[in-house]
Amino acid sequence: MRPILRRPSCSCRGLTILEMLVSTAMLAVIVVGLTAMLIQTQKAFKTGIKQTTVTDAGRAIVDMIAADLSQSSDPHFTNVINTNFSYPLPPYPTNLFWQWIPAYDLIQSNLNGSGIMVPFRVNELEDIFVTVQTNNTWLGIGYCVSNWFTNSGTGLPFPGLYTLYRYVTNTTAPLTNDIFLYTNFQYSLQNNFTNFHRIADGVVHMKITAYDASGNEDPNELYIESLNYNSTSLNPVPIQYPVVEFNPTNSSMYITNYLPHSVDIELGILEPEAFEHARALFTAGATVAAEQYLSTCAGQVEIFRQHIIIPAAP
Repeated sequence: MRPILRRPSCSCRGLTILEMLVSTAMLAVIVVGLTAMLIQTQKAFKTGIKQTTVTDAGRAIVDMIAADLSQSSDPHFTNVINTNFSYPLPPYPTNLFWQWIPAYDLIQSNLNGSGIMVPFRVNELEDIFVTVQTNNTWLGIGYCVSNWFTNSGTGLPFPGLYTLYRYVTNTTAPLTNDIFLYTNFQYSLQNNFTNFHRIADGVVHMKITAYDASGNEDPNELYIESLNYNSTSLNPVPIQYPVVEFNPTNSSMYITNYLPHSVDIELGILEPEAFEHARALFTAGATVAAEQYLSTCAGQVEIFRQHIIIPAAP
């Protein structure tokens, strides 16, 4: 009888509970790491898209304003002498106008080394108006940054979060010493807001600076800015061309500059994420929290600058 062959005993063994726990923990760490990396990649991608959107919008807006300012026209008015040299300037025809309203400024702060909030950036807001001639048509073009929100409790504007508007009106009638293009802009700005078109939200800074042919800022402009710097008035002293100045070499005569030789434009736009967060706070009634939040967003304001030569300047 053939003997029955027995299978040799196997020395193989399965995983222990401890080994399974260790491998599961390592797998969980790997999954968490990959997930975190994916989230960071998505965040960076979305941030890049937002930055690109703000950058493209800012450049387009600055180019539009620059195109209007570069076409500033001189109607060659002669009756513009201000014999009293008083402020504010009398209502004579306006080729270029802007005014800064310090009461609407958004002051943004950062923590210093001692943990104290100190002013880091002051965003200025200006209303701008320019006269442009196109063939036989005269255009009055204006820009203003209007309040996006209004404090319903006090009726006062909510500082820091605004919308940029562009104003356009025109006439084919020959311009004389009439100032209706400019006065129509001012009336619409202060009353019915007609002929204004919405351009962009979240604009917190818009400022122009004028220079002469030598690249120097006009002393008259510096003087008016100094008058407005510490003012809280909603009707500040404006800066406008033509401007009449004392002649430094002959005190009995005046110098009239109809247009500046060049202008710098600065535009500041709040990033969409910060804008939406501030809007959500204000909509929820947390006005103080919204203002405090905006005051800490200096690093989330994109600044755009452009230097503009005005060919029509003398």
